[in-house]
Amino acid sequence: MPSIKGTASVEDSRALSKALKGTKFPANFKDKVDPTKLNRAVFVQWIETSITNLLGFEDEIVQLTAANLFLPEQSEESSSSMAPTVDPRKAQIDLAGFLGDENAAKFCTELWDMMLDAAQQPLGIPRKLLEEKKKELAAQKAREERPAPAFSQHQRQQLPSE
Repeated sequence: MPSIKGTASVEDSRALSKALKGTKFPANFKDKVDPTKLNRAVFVQWIETSITNLLGFEDEIVQLTAANLFLPEQSEESSSSMAPTVDPRKAQIDLAGFLGDENAAKFCTELWDMMLDAAQQPLGIPRKLLEEKKKELAAQKAREERPAPAFSQHQRQQLPSE
């Protein structure tokens, strides 16, 4: 078994079960989420932004890995049967190799909380992200409604004449 921590070291089922037993996870990781009820585009954007903020640079491999762990694509063959299952505990262990234990735990906990919330929402978007967007739009509207600063007499004199 490799001594490097991360996805390579958890390929062995014994190493994975040991890592699962040795890691403390939030209680809500036991709750199930149907990823087909989520707005995939919103979550992928959030994942990409969060990973970039955690790492300090953009890393498409880590972003895609995280997105695929939490939002697996449903194949056409299995679309009529069951929704894909997501195991946030395994995803956290897989991401720890890229993000570190502490950042992976923080990231996975926040993402899972939002996924649980979004599964209960009609649009599949967590309330937290909807509130953030509302605040952003309100701030943008306030900036647009603010009158342009008036030129002083001195500034008007320096404007080129037509």
